[in-house]
Amino acid sequence: MRTMQLIFEHPPRRVITFWQNSTETLLALGLQDRIVAAVGIPYRGCIKEEYQQAYDSIPIKQMQILDKENILMLRPDFILGWGSTFRPEYIGTTEFWRSREINTYIASSTTRNAKAKTIEDEYKYIMDMGTIFGRRKRASALVKQMERELAFVENRTAGHKKPRTIIMEKQKDILRLYGRNTLAGDILTKVNGDIIDIGATISYEQLIAENPEVIFLIVSENDYRNASVITQQIYENPALQDIIAVREHRIYTLPLFMVYSSAVRTYDGIREMAQDLYPELYEEVPQN
Repeated sequence: MRTMQLIFEHPPRRVITFWQNSTETLLALGLQDRIVAAVGIPYRGCIKEEYQQAYDSIPIKQMQILDKENILMLRPDFILGWGSTFRPEYIGTTEFWRSREINTYIASSTTRNAKAKTIEDEYKYIMDMGTIFGRRKRASALVKQMERELAFVENRTAGHKKPRTIIMEKQKDILRLYGRNTLAGDILTKVNGDIIDIGATISYEQLIAENPEVIFLIVSENDYRNASVITQQIYENPALQDIIAVREHRIYTLPLFMVYSSAVRTYDGIREMAQDLYPELYEEVPQN
């Protein structure tokens, strides 16, 4: 995928955000008045509580994709999205929008390439938004908060035995693995977890053989409200009862927005994973 240089004569004034990372990053930067439409968030409860009031002020909020005609009617000067957002069959290519003098930005963590996805990708996304909108100081504070959290976890867990951990997502009858080259895997590694990475998917037989001490179960948009049901299905599977994570009740669900192109919610992913791996970690530590 080609890297394009964006030129802004002034910070964007009419922005359409696709998916949660884009919307919440602008909300965290205090830019709710620039968003004319926020697309791809299943329901209000997905938004972090401190951003919900600002989210309510956005004129158009919907899960379904806007078509080209409706986007043009909104007169945006900037569109934020994922790589998949700008497919011809979705809203059209970045070239289509640039030819209409509308800038676009694709989160690098959503592009199809062999590069490992890292927390640093999310830092860059936040800082890029801070630069584009003239909010670098606030963006830098958000990044520094995550860096401090990682340093805290590293210091507090130094010398501890790292729990052997699998990160997986149940997709019908397939268990998809999130390995070390995914953002979820990078977060896990940096909060001192020992990731089990044996391929793109794992069978139930392999899961039993690997015998993880901790399982992080990723749930995507359609399953956010069904997370407990999916977890219970694993706990109740008779074939899995000897797995340490099942036996010790150490299966933890994580919403996709914390571990995939997570931007400002990367902080929540860091804290959730760290606390689940090391339950004593935040005892008597004031919440940020």
